[in-house]
Amino acid sequence: MPRPPTRALTQRFPRGLPTGLTAGLGELAALALPASCASCGLADEAVCRECRSAIGAALWVDGPRMVQPTPCPEGMPRVWATAPYGGPLGRLVAAYKDDERRDLATVLAPLLASAVDAAIAGSLARQVLAAGNGPVVVVPAPTSRQARRRRGDAPLLALTRRSVAGYGDVEAVCGDALRLRRRVADQAGLTARARRVNLEHAIEARAAWRPVLGGAVCVLVDDVLTTGATLVEAARALRAEGAREVIAATVCATPRKGHGTTRHKPTPV
Repeated sequence: MPRPPTRALTQRFPRGLPTGLTAGLGELAALALPASCASCGLADEAVCRECRSAIGAALWVDGPRMVQPTPCPEGMPRVWATAPYGGPLGRLVAAYKDDERRDLATVLAPLLASAVDAAIAGSLARQVLAAGNGPVVVVPAPTSRQARRRRGDAPLLALTRRSVAGYGDVEAVCGDALRLRRRVADQAGLTARARRVNLEHAIEARAAWRPVLGGAVCVLVDDVLTTGATLVEAARALRAEGAREVIAATVCATPRKGHGTTRHKPTPV
């Protein structure tokens, strides 16, 4: 008999910080001092009250929504995000990944989890879970070996693991299923076209995951949607292994000037 997943799939939360985020920010304040706000640098607080309020105000009031880059590249999966990139939230994302502020996972993981929930709720994945035909494979965008060595870990993989907490193992699993098959340049500062060229056929499935991906529903995860080049290439690699459906979730999405938002169509970013 069809059954719902154990983690409630909700696409709405009150204006302000979503469930779990307020508590997470409170836990950060209790970390050993000295600390400083990862957004504004205020001493003795990992995320200060003013920045917490700004993050809450930046979240879309109706919850995570579908977004797409402008222009939207061919092969782009449907993507859900929680807010536009920028301000305190953008600084937290950058600090988590590049400044070794792994304590911020407590803040960012609930946001990513809400985007994953929205992606699952708005796709074939919901039917797969309801019918007990899971698990959905939640796949982080791959990190280069050089970046892993430099950072000493894989911050996006750690965030992805947190984002599936609460699902059963037969419902949703974190799968480190993709790898870079060749060296690529740092995407920062590249144009949209240069990013596509840089990543073209650069990603492939790990051998151990190939049998799992055939026929699977996959949720790709990244921290920020910018031009979409990473998600397009990662989706291509998953589809090449026979993935049944590929959707995506990100913490936030880079806005594009001159484009408004809408409640019923994907939001240009």
